[in-house]
Amino acid sequence: MQHILLSGIRTRLIASFLIVALIPLLLLAFINTQTTEKALTDNAKQALSAAANETANRIDTFIDSNLDAVRVEAVLPGLERYLSLTPKQRDDSPEMQLATETLNRLSRKDMLNILSYALLDLNGKNVLDTYTPNIGKDESVQDYFKKPVQTEFPFVSSMKQSPTIPNVVTLFFSSPVRNAKGDMLGVLRVSYNATVVQQLVTRQTERAGAKSFAILLDENNIYLAHSTAPKLLLKSIVPLPADVVTQLQKEGRLPNLPVKKLATNESKLKQALDNKQSYLITSLSVTGNQVNLIAIAHLKLWTVLFAQPLAVALAPVQKQIHDAMFLFAFIAGVVTIIAFAIGELLTKPIIYLTNVVFQFTAGNLDIRAKTSSKDEIGQLAKSFNNMALQLQTSFETLEQRVQERTAELLIAKEKVEDANHKLEQLANLDGLTQVANRRCFDERLQAEWKRLAREQQPLSVIFFDVDKFKLYNDYYGHLGGDDCLVRIAQTVQQMVYRPADLVARYGGEEFSVLLPNTDLVGAIKIAQSIQQAIHDQAIPHAKSDIKDIVTLSLGITSVIPTGDIKPDTLIASADKAMYNAKEKGRDRYCTF
Repeated sequence: MQHILLSGIRTRLIASFLIVALIPLLLLAFINTQTTEKALTDNAKQALSAAANETANRIDTFIDSNLDAVRVEAVLPGLERYLSLTPKQRDDSPEMQLATETLNRLSRKDMLNILSYALLDLNGKNVLDTYTPNIGKDESVQDYFKKPVQTEFPFVSSMKQSPTIPNVVTLFFSSPVRNAKGDMLGVLRVSYNATVVQQLVTRQTERAGAKSFAILLDENNIYLAHSTAPKLLLKSIVPLPADVVTQLQKEGRLPNLPVKKLATNESKLKQALDNKQSYLITSLSVTGNQVNLIAIAHLKLWTVLFAQPLAVALAPVQKQIHDAMFLFAFIAGVVTIIAFAIGELLTKPIIYLTNVVFQFTAGNLDIRAKTSSKDEIGQLAKSFNNMALQLQTSFETLEQRVQERTAELLIAKEKVEDANHKLEQLANLDGLTQVANRRCFDERLQAEWKRLAREQQPLSVIFFDVDKFKLYNDYYGHLGGDDCLVRIAQTVQQMVYRPADLVARYGGEEFSVLLPNTDLVGAIKIAQSIQQAIHDQAIPHAKSDIKDIVTLSLGITSVIPTGDIKPDTLIASADKAMYNAKEKGRDRYCTF
């Protein structure tokens, strides 16, 4: 136990020096880091909040000014005179020309963002529009028509997809048009490109801090603007109820997409909005795992958010930590050197003996410890040397036994592998003809069927048997019959030479040929070659009433495998084709 404690003296010395030197410094750095983080976080909150509130004020100002403007524009005399006329009186009238000029003049005040000015009659029909394709359309179901008619006040709509211009989000302002008596004659409607609001939202991002971004949400928490991820526009921060989605899609405020594609999953942000929080620290899906500091400003219906990656806001803290770590490393290095020098003097003999033991356990069985002293360390070294000698002798004897046993196992393994190989050959080869047997044919057919079904390539099969083979057996004897089958099998094997092709003895005098990636024309050519090769062999058949030599009847079929049919269908077709060849007189092939 005493020796084990001594072996850790140097480590304990280094650890003690490091603890005494570094703990106070670490504590001071921790307190300083916490203070700095709080100050930086507060500054970032103020900058983001200021940008969010200023943006909210800009949006409120934009909406209020446009509501005031459309209210004033709705009382222009040219518009009231035109709507006072009957539909028949309006066409090509001076009032129509004046109203058209008035709408065109109004639309030119912001040619970049105003899409159109329009007059709607009391039925919601578009009777005059600077965007002429809209003239004549029924807009009575739109909120920008119904609200002014119901309330008799100017109205601003939510952002929605333009019904006429693809991939454009619009914002509508509208106001009732009255005559001198105060009677409502129709509605003046202004269509804005919603990018004007998005520009208001993103204008303050640079002032809010590096890598900050802005978000605008409507009353349903649907993204109306996003300075870094425009792909999120018209999506909600969390999935909405199905009935709400249906209604918003009907109003054009959500695209007609599957529900899963209409929302992100910002549950923490939704909770903060519901609780009317002003600040939030969380990650957003668009920034991955990056944690953001978010300031929230609430409008009448909408919400403005300004966010900044927390790592950016706390970047000075990271530099401070980096400098502190460098200082820690320097102090730790100096302390380690001093402790190492002291520990070296105290533990050098023990470390030497430890290294000798380590090398011995690593496999150097010849190593021995040098004994230069007669104290406890010297006695320990002598004991180790005696033990090492005994272990080395035991290891050498054991190693010899292991080598002998390993050689025996290798020989046994080779015998097993050879036996397995022979068993596999016996399982897949026909013992008489030395071509594949039926079992091998069936397995290969299943495998090729699946492969060619995926590749949609043809698979052909040829079935054939020896004509009048029973008579052959009766006349030449079973040994003669066996010899005939061997010659036929080997002859056909030479004609089918592709690696994927397979010749098999299917049973008795019946054989099969599997031809992957071969259509019916190719299979016929191979069948003709087989038939001619057997003719060329000129095997005598004295009892045949077809020819005086052995002949074959062949059946051919070909198909492109699918999941709707089974391989058995292919076999049945080839077999039927072969029997058709027999019925037609043998010594021929038939296809199915």
